[in-house]
Amino acid sequence: MNFIMKKNIITAWLLAAVYWTSGAQVITPDDAIRSAMATHPTAKAAALGVRAKTFSEKGALNLPNPEVNMESPTGEFYAVGVLQSFEFPTVYVRQKQVAKAETALARAAQKVTENDLRYNVRVLYLEAQAGLFVKQQWFSRDSLYRLIAAASQRQFDAGEIDFLQKTLVENEASQVHEEWRASEQTAATALDLLAGYAGVSSQAALQPLQADSMILAAPEMNNPAVAYEQQAVQLAENQVSLEKSRALPNFSIGYLNQGPRNTPLDYRFRASVGIPLWAGQYKSGVNAARTESEAAVARAEAQSQAVRLQYDRIQNELSNAITKVKYYQKEALPRSRTIISTALRLREAGQTDYVTFLRTLDEAYSIQRDYAAELQRAETARIQLLYLSGQ
Repeated sequence: MNFIMKKNIITAWLLAAVYWTSGAQVITPDDAIRSAMATHPTAKAAALGVRAKTFSEKGALNLPNPEVNMESPTGEFYAVGVLQSFEFPTVYVRQKQVAKAETALARAAQKVTENDLRYNVRVLYLEAQAGLFVKQQWFSRDSLYRLIAAASQRQFDAGEIDFLQKTLVENEASQVHEEWRASEQTAATALDLLAGYAGVSSQAALQPLQADSMILAAPEMNNPAVAYEQQAVQLAENQVSLEKSRALPNFSIGYLNQGPRNTPLDYRFRASVGIPLWAGQYKSGVNAARTESEAAVARAEAQSQAVRLQYDRIQNELSNAITKVKYYQKEALPRSRTIISTALRLREAGQTDYVTFLRTLDEAYSIQRDYAAELQRAETARIQLLYLSGQ
């Protein structure tokens, strides 16, 4: 049986293996993302953070506790009194606004967490896809090289080649086999990492590695980190308004009978107004809040600019990667297959020695390895664009 026929048998076996594994449960990136959103601790922590801030809104009024006292104003009996203090109503309005802004900031932080989770899952999924893709490449090559090594042994036994050529073939086949074993371990580790992070089964099948970016339209910019900083600006502005309102008068109202037992009810109440005379302390609080607001605006602008620059850079990288992937698909990969089939035919006909034959095969397979690397680079750029756009 010649090399080409055996290679066809190997190809058919691989196609059958692919067909058999297609019956296993296939986990898509979206499936993995949904699982991570439901099970990952950071997603739970972000959701609980929002819930905590929602509860805090109910305490935004924050009235001081009433004072209950007992005293003897006339020296004849004890009278029970009650005193309740209040801030100016505007203060409570501003506190409610700050509490709502903090809840909105917690929700923005949750969006950032979810976006990070989506990115991490997609990266781990891509690494697992690439690991399986490379593993399949090395398995195909290892299968072929084992046949070549067996053939070289028969030719050496028949006196057709010398010991050096046989040793070179055995050494090359051994190296390829070790590369396949290493790729198998790498793929298994990548699957375990994906399973542990996303909470999916490590035995599930993945979608094959392919250039999804070939049909990707530029996503709309809606970066959660930018939205978070913008919400932080809103919170800082509400803090400024709250600090300003603290300079308004406060009030207290109470009940205490300070006269005889028969004192009319109308004369048993008392009220007071707190005059904000110490303007300096209120002014320093307002200035601190205003400075923090300006800093928040600067951070939001810096974050937006950084994301935009990174977005443009990744778009350029994606465009270059897509161009290279198309080149490999249209020209380089067909050429590599032609090189392999031609080298096998020439070797079978005895028109080339094993040194040239193995060097030719290595060059052809290096094209396939480079294609896998470019394909992964294109997908990485696509994932980064989705991350920057908050998708």
